[in-house]
Amino acid sequence: MLCDNYFQVSSYHHGNLRQVLIDESVKLIEEKGVAGLTLREIGVRAGVSRTAAYRHFSDKAKLLRAISEAGFEEFASTLEAALAGGGTFSARLNAMGLAYLRFAETRRPYYEVMFGVGCDLGNREPSEAGDRAFAVLVKLITDGQQNGEVRPGDANTLANIAWSLTHGMAMLRLETDYSDDGPGTRFLKTANEVLRTGL
Repeated sequence: MLCDNYFQVSSYHHGNLRQVLIDESVKLIEEKGVAGLTLREIGVRAGVSRTAAYRHFSDKAKLLRAISEAGFEEFASTLEAALAGGGTFSARLNAMGLAYLRFAETRRPYYEVMFGVGCDLGNREPSEAGDRAFAVLVKLITDGQQNGEVRPGDANTLANIAWSLTHGMAMLRLETDYSDDGPGTRFLKTANEVLRTGL
């Protein structure tokens, strides 16, 4: 009991314990994978009791959903920044594809949790950040349709096709060098050219 009280008092030094628990979880996933994630170990790493951790996340699934939502928030902002660069449809498609692949590579723990790799997120609630990320791609498609660069049709369906291509590259990790002239970048541009021809 004394130990729990000590840790509960010490937790106030964090300021935002919920965010600390998410940050420590991401580090642990990077080290041990999703299977190695436990609220007990996260509490130890954050310097709080398991009871304190449970106040924010009653089980592992809720913690994973919070990590997923935080990842999608960052992911959506990344895609929005890429789209804001402007240019032709092809240039924006490439910019968004590269932003996607670089995020998947550099933020791998977030990315894997976002898409349920090796983990059970339980009953997923609607994700505002996930919807926001997908809306960026839908906007690219609808802009292309309005400019006559993309075929007519349901923008959501076409966006899902484009998303599937890039997601497949990210999951297969066929290339991991996405520098300006890296093999991953060249591969993405070739794949997008094939996709753009179809679109």
